Amino acid sequence: MGYLLDNCLFARLTADIVDQCLPFQCSKDSDIDSFFHNGTKDNYSDYNKEMMGYSHCFYTDSPIPEMVCAFSLSHTALRTAPLPNNRKNRFNKSIPNNKRRSQYPAILIGQLCVFDKFSHMNIGEEMLDLIKTLAIEETNNCAARYLVVDAVNNPKVLSFYKDNGFQFLFSSDTEELECLHNIAKETSFRKIKRFFTKQPLQIAKCKTRLMYFDLILLSTKS
Repeated sequence: MGYLLDNCLFARLTADIVDQCLPFQCSKDSDIDSFFHNGTKDNYSDYNKEMMGYSHCFYTDSPIPEMVCAFSLSHTALRTAPLPNNRKNRFNKSIPNNKRRSQYPAILIGQLCVFDKFSHMNIGEEMLDLIKTLAIEETNNCAARYLVVDAVNNPKVLSFYKDNGFQFLFSSDTEELECLHNIAKETSFRKIKRFFTKQPLQIAKCKTRLMYFDLILLSTKS
């Protein structure tokens, strides 16, 4: 069925599980690696405590377990209000007229990681499939129409999500930056304003790209 389902245990990530596992690392991204360890700054435990995001993991079902992969989820809203009208209309085509809104309930994949020892096994695809399954479970007490990820803007990461059914919310870097620029003009958020002051729109590049997956494609509900 898959490595994770056949060989691993699934659980909410806790300090006890981290301590039980052999040392693990995500050398490709030090920030993500730090997030899933104990005793580090602004890690999964801090987000759990503040109810800002819950982290989950798969670890091997063995006497001395190994951490295979981990991810964090939280509720969010997918906002269509900032989209250009043509893009917004295209997005809304899949929503019945009487249900169309300026934002829709969604689940945010905040952090996602396959640790180094298992990075060659295509576990990322299996993990995303299981996240999608969790999101549409009928036992969930809170509905979400979309999965959302703010993906690092490099070709390999973007291709990974595209290959797994995710789409860009904005059609291009430029469109996404223009949206942020318009928000910056109307807000007092200093960090956003500083970004555009230091980096003019014409030469700026998104560090991340907002992508989404429509969970209705998997739902069996009528």
